[in-house]
Amino acid sequence: MKVRMDWKKLLKPQRFAHDLKTYNPDRSEFQRDFDRIIFSEKFRRLHGKTQVFPFPETDLIHNRLTHSLEVSSVGRSLGTIVGNKLHEKNPFIQGWEMGQICSAACLAHDIGNPPFGHTGEDAISEYFNSNKGMEMLKDLSAEEREDFLQFEGNAMGFHILTHSNRKKTKVRGGFSLTYPTLAAFTKYPRPSVIIDKKDRVSEDKYGIFQCDLDTYKEIAFSLGIPYKKEGDRWYRHPLSFLTEAADDICYVIMDLEDGYKNGQVTYEKAAHYLISIAHAESGNTTINSLDKIIDREEKIAYLRAKAINSLANQTAGVFLDNEDKILTGEFDEPITTMIESYQLLKEILELSREEIYTHKPVIQIGAAGFQVLPGLLDTFLSALKDNKKSRSKMILKLLPDEYIFDFQEEPYEAIMSITGYIAGMTDTFAVDTYRNLMGIKLPNY
Repeated sequence: MKVRMDWKKLLKPQRFAHDLKTYNPDRSEFQRDFDRIIFSEKFRRLHGKTQVFPFPETDLIHNRLTHSLEVSSVGRSLGTIVGNKLHEKNPFIQGWEMGQICSAACLAHDIGNPPFGHTGEDAISEYFNSNKGMEMLKDLSAEEREDFLQFEGNAMGFHILTHSNRKKTKVRGGFSLTYPTLAAFTKYPRPSVIIDKKDRVSEDKYGIFQCDLDTYKEIAFSLGIPYKKEGDRWYRHPLSFLTEAADDICYVIMDLEDGYKNGQVTYEKAAHYLISIAHAESGNTTINSLDKIIDREEKIAYLRAKAINSLANQTAGVFLDNEDKILTGEFDEPITTMIESYQLLKEILELSREEIYTHKPVIQIGAAGFQVLPGLLDTFLSALKDNKKSRSKMILKLLPDEYIFDFQEEPYEAIMSITGYIAGMTDTFAVDTYRNLMGIKLPNY
């Protein structure tokens, strides 16, 4: 018998760890989610984290914060388009409401990512897989160790959004977002260890630390998201497919535009791809003002907007065509792999790999991450583990008190706290902290 998720339960605006005692007619619960994220310190720090090009000398190049804002914008459009169509047969579904859920989930989608771009996760994992790192993990269970051996920014993001540091507050629930937003955020609803992993996009990575499993169980139960029959994992919330698609659309298209602005991609190549995507029949997009624009950068910006509009329409169309399979859990692949312009997106991605991601500064920041992040982890964890030494006491004074937990009594909590502290650093703060600790740079020297 098929299990079919119910939109009424999936969109229920229940707030994690809090009862909704009052209704605010001026601001929806999902708007409040968006506001809680955008005013948070964790979100603000994304301004100092690399997207592709490190420490850009111009504000025209994207960082994690500008990328997240753009993904949120596309997510809002996707949710609204889909919601408006679904409203025709399900009057209780409101397009604006679905758009707000997707917008909030997309806004937070990178909030757990460490410094130094995509290599930051690999650098953290590499440390814990080293002899020094394995020594730190030896008292953990096998499942707990995997949270660090294959570190995931997605799981750290869920942890940030839902976990309250007991040294800072007695109020549980982290940001206390609504269940729909948290579920739409969770693209990989499984822990780090599962039995019999399947070739499905929702199982490609993990998105929930061991310490947060009960939290997601609560969310899934409330929204009616079922376990998969294999156990140890859940089906995706339908809107998580739109969160994923918004990210895919933005990073492919915006990396192409940044590559052009940074001189790695010619105008002719960039324009060719953007025009081709905009002309897709299912994209329902018209190019009608290109000949009136003089400046080439303005032309690319105009074509980028048209391409994203086309991709949003294509993506929404595929979602609506597969709505039934999505609700029953039969559909489990990235929506962008099924749109009309998928082959063009693949070609752009390959172009980016060859001409953008091989750019020397991009490689340099990745290489630096493999020095800085393991160095910080080893320094702080060693000090926490052997806290009686004079050197350790001095190093621990550099740590905010809320990140210091007893390594001997609760090693998992201690390691998670330090890892979260370092993952939350901006690129520059991580580099400066590393240089100070290593004696490479000292104050007033």
